[in-house]
Amino acid sequence: MCFQWYVPCVKVTGAMGISGQNWTNYMLGRKNRECGFTLIEIMIVVAILGIGSAIAVPNYLAWNARYQLRQAATEIQNQLSLARISAMSRNSVVNVSMVLSGGKVQVSAGDASGASVIPATQMMGTVTGLNPAPTTVAFSPLGIRSGGGAGNQQISISNNQGLSYSVRVTPRGKVSWCPAAACP
Repeated sequence: MCFQWYVPCVKVTGAMGISGQNWTNYMLGRKNRECGFTLIEIMIVVAILGIGSAIAVPNYLAWNARYQLRQAATEIQNQLSLARISAMSRNSVVNVSMVLSGGKVQVSAGDASGASVIPATQMMGTVTGLNPAPTTVAFSPLGIRSGGGAGNQQISISNNQGLSYSVRVTPRGKVSWCPAAACP
């Protein structure tokens, strides 16, 4: 259905020298002929939308892969920090284990007696690599990382896009992450 103007019959001279009722009939007739879209106009709009989608979809997929990997790295950092705080508050050793299963990293933490300290969590997103796998981090009652040598302990996660993020646990127990295969 077309929207039509209502032009009152006024004795006004139009652009083409048409006046009064003739002007109204001219405008109404012109609007009736110009209602809707032509096939070419619709095809141009579809082509513009197709080009925009072709540009946007790969960028969105790359952004989403980075986002999911960043979320997984942040969640691992949070779980390790929570386990460290739990070790200090319970005054006991807390062991955190990370396993890659079904494209997701599963983190669980337990104390020396084997009781769960924090609920086991599964990271969102698709992770294709966990290095080293499986990974274990232990925190002493003082919040210091026990085991793992004198240097930083690196936990690297990667996805199917070739991106790698790393979580670093210092000998003092501080946990941080960086968007690289190994944190400096």
